[in-house]
Amino acid sequence: MVRLSYRYEMRSALTYPLAASLAEGAFTGVVAAKYFHASAFLIAVIAAAPMFGNIMAMVWAEMARNRRKVPFVNLLQLGVVLCTAAVALTAFQPREVGAWTFAGLIILARVLASGIITIRSVIWRLNYPRAVRGQIIGRITMVATAVLATTTLAGSAWLDRNPAAYMYLYPAAAALGAIGIWQFSRIRVRREWKQLRSQRVYTPRPESLATTDEANVLNYEPRNGRGVLAFVADALEVLRSDPFYRRYQRWQFLSGFSFMMMTPPLLYLVSTQLTNPRSDYLLATFILQIIPMVFLLGSVQLWAPLYDRVHITVFRVTQTGVSVAAHLLMWMGAALGELWLIAAAQVLVGISNGGGNLAWNLGHNDFAPAEKVGIYMGVHVMLTGLRGSLAPFAGAFLFNHLMGRHVFALCLAFSVAAWIGFILMARQAPPKHPAASG
Repeated sequence: MVRLSYRYEMRSALTYPLAASLAEGAFTGVVAAKYFHASAFLIAVIAAAPMFGNIMAMVWAEMARNRRKVPFVNLLQLGVVLCTAAVALTAFQPREVGAWTFAGLIILARVLASGIITIRSVIWRLNYPRAVRGQIIGRITMVATAVLATTTLAGSAWLDRNPAAYMYLYPAAAALGAIGIWQFSRIRVRREWKQLRSQRVYTPRPESLATTDEANVLNYEPRNGRGVLAFVADALEVLRSDPFYRRYQRWQFLSGFSFMMMTPPLLYLVSTQLTNPRSDYLLATFILQIIPMVFLLGSVQLWAPLYDRVHITVFRVTQTGVSVAAHLLMWMGAALGELWLIAAAQVLVGISNGGGNLAWNLGHNDFAPAEKVGIYMGVHVMLTGLRGSLAPFAGAFLFNHLMGRHVFALCLAFSVAAWIGFILMARQAPPKHPAASG
């Protein structure tokens, strides 16, 4: 049964991301900027789409609690595919209206996708034995990521030849993505009837988390089904009672804020000012999405040995140091108008996010007592949602009205402040928590 589930999931990973990838990442920002001539504010709305999904992730977990998981995921996948196909309808609208319709469809697709990721983690836990779960999920994730990268590159090349082809690109990807839904529907969840009867809540282990940057909060469920208000109350109580963890979250908030604030100005700058505003889809997508994605995937295993050896605050000193270098190069590239410097900065962004994945998904274990690990993780979810709801719009406003390209200098300043904060914390760091290496 494990082999059958794996086979169907792998087939789904080869096809469904064809549709989902066109509603994710920098690619949507490039299309909005180049085809719809979107403003920096509208690009900020699209960049904040993952945050809307994060807020809904807990709602999806509650809705799926007493339902069969595979049919529920299939409904959400169908919604994503329909949103992707519906993008073609914007070709028949005035461009300004079409831009906002496009943004709305992307946000809706991301909201639905957050439920898929959250509920799928339950399926993984039930279907795959602990001893091989990490290997299986790692392979599925790598295949899905490769399909995402290939799809966005192929789509960008097609749009370079004919920008209006997006009205065919999105429905074609949606049709192929529907094959992945059919494959996923054939999965059977082991002992699901027991899980439904006992109404247990499964909080995914770290090995169930897909590769993602900090902008995407994945696979978190409120404990014991107590709902969102209790989740927020638990998180606030942790921040009040644990001053060392509170300091850590302060600097992590500042570091994450710098990257999220940088995203809309970077998308707008590269898509409309440093590349041809009506073409160069492939070049812009390669710089904005493919470079950081490749180096993120390639660097995670390089960061892992350091994470296993040192306390998370010490780990963050090195990881945030790379972030500072990335922000410095980004500011230089933006100020000088040099695309190659921005590409080099994106390499460092990918490497930094590779370490950030480990720190975000596992770092709370260095602070949390065993019985409160889920609550400490909830603090991450709450604060990431908060900065993700504010930072993109702050970045767009400052870029448009106050600072122009020097908004990247402010991002650098935030990153430097976080780096200094982690350095000061690292001097007081306790030994590595035995269970924290994951």
